[in-house]
Amino acid sequence: MHHTLQAEHQRLAAVRAVQWLETANNENFDRICRLAAAYFDVPTVLVSLVEADRQWFAARVGFVQSETPIIQSFCAHTARQQGVMQVIDACEDTRFSDNDLVTAQDGIRFYAGAPLLTRDGHALGSLCIIDKSPHQLSHTEIRVLEDLAEMVISQIEQRQMILTRNPFSGLPNLRQFLTDHQEPWLNKEFPGRLLALIEIVDSQYETELAPLNNMTSLQMRAQDIAGRLEQVLLNSVGVYHVSERHCCLLLPTNQTDKTELIQILSTLICEPCAEDSISTLPATRMGIASCEDGSQSMGELLRKARHAVEAASREGIDWALWDENENCASRRALALSQDVVSALANGDIYLMFQPRFRLEDGRQVSAEALLRWNHSTLGPVSPAEFIPLIERSGQISTVTRWVIDHALAAAAEWEDRESKVSLNLSALDFQSMDIANALRDSCERHRIAPHRVEVEITEGEWIRASTTVLGQLSDIRALGVDVAIDDFGTGYSNFAYLHEIPANVIKLDKSIITDLENKPRNRIIAQSIFKLAHELGYRTVAEGIETFQCMDLVRSFGCHEAQGFFFCRPLSGEQIKGMTVGSHIKLRA
Repeated sequence: MHHTLQAEHQRLAAVRAVQWLETANNENFDRICRLAAAYFDVPTVLVSLVEADRQWFAARVGFVQSETPIIQSFCAHTARQQGVMQVIDACEDTRFSDNDLVTAQDGIRFYAGAPLLTRDGHALGSLCIIDKSPHQLSHTEIRVLEDLAEMVISQIEQRQMILTRNPFSGLPNLRQFLTDHQEPWLNKEFPGRLLALIEIVDSQYETELAPLNNMTSLQMRAQDIAGRLEQVLLNSVGVYHVSERHCCLLLPTNQTDKTELIQILSTLICEPCAEDSISTLPATRMGIASCEDGSQSMGELLRKARHAVEAASREGIDWALWDENENCASRRALALSQDVVSALANGDIYLMFQPRFRLEDGRQVSAEALLRWNHSTLGPVSPAEFIPLIERSGQISTVTRWVIDHALAAAAEWEDRESKVSLNLSALDFQSMDIANALRDSCERHRIAPHRVEVEITEGEWIRASTTVLGQLSDIRALGVDVAIDDFGTGYSNFAYLHEIPANVIKLDKSIITDLENKPRNRIIAQSIFKLAHELGYRTVAEGIETFQCMDLVRSFGCHEAQGFFFCRPLSGEQIKGMTVGSHIKLRA
């Protein structure tokens, strides 16, 4: 009995690991369903995932509901047996004759399901075919159904590999780490756990070496670290590549052995390897956090280990331990990270809106949504402080979804129905969100036209480093949503590659614009960018306008729109709601 319960827990964990299927639109699953419907000449085909209390459908043909309660599930029976399950006539099968799906008008008479088995032998659900009249499959048809089920599971595992493996090092990623360690810590002999977070630090030679290899030195170092650890630990503990520069591992430990274990890790990670003799590979540093009784979550341990890494960096040492009594800055950062979700719920985090004006006639045409935080005990917190914390703690996409929903809800109430709302996106959003779907759903929910929405991204190599980012940006543009390159003119700015990005708006960074009238060099840069952007068909925006002279200059350079304190300071939701149709500001001295 215990073995059966444990096996079911493992099966349900495998189903939870593919929860992304519930919201993913996968045309390959739909194709398989259509192929099965045509081959078996049946009206209904389902790719069913079976949970404890329901089954839901990753793809379906000829079935209206997206899920059904487990009590109605034929596929739950399939998941508990070997091979294809056939119900030749459900009306005569005592297991199903009283099922609401059978007794309904034109209900199920025939069912055949092939289990969707993972490589570990866990049945996620089934690929099933359904008809309104009795049937019996031939041996050949059973083999075809099994082959189609194998095609489904191959698609699932391929997608899982993409989602749970670092694409460069091939090591399991943060998502996989959290999935693997979501169950309670049950090791009674070693109730404590120690998390080591290893940061890979750039080498001055990395850029020079990159063209010589298919992988960068960061990736080489990540694989080297994993190899060393697995060799010493005899493959008993997995190594995870949780971000571009960070690997981690979780070890069972007790108070007696913890000091020795830390010493082994520090020696193993931080000592040079043979290839490092001329410093061609990046160095490493390590942060360690531990929990003596298994009570702390993985998120807490990761945050503490990251703070320890940052402490090692500040102090110029190879590794550091998280200290519960360390300086107030670390405690403040941890407190802020832990309070994000509650702050979103209770209104401590809220939106302000920075209006943007058209320079041709002074009309207010847009407003940028800005996050603000008035902490219940710490008071106002700067976005420059809390946004990096939100990104590092893995909560940025939660916040971005909240911003999209609340900003569009606010814009839907504006009197001016043509005024746009502009939203800032993080590079990390593109790793964990289907942004186009989130925007589409929010536009439909709040009945706001997509052309009234603009998203802002900061340019950088990250845009082209992932094969999915440009595709997501294209999907966003296909909705009718504007895509703006924010902070243009600093850092990675480059018109040579800009044509690859499906953007239609360029926002010049305020470091170039502010005090433009007193900076001849910046005037040359700004004028050149505006001219080239205009010729390439981009709409241009100047940020940081603080004086009439500055506004007059960017307008003379051909800039289309501008924002800044000269026009208007950020407004609350109620204040921006009061902006009337055709609101203007004076453009003449």
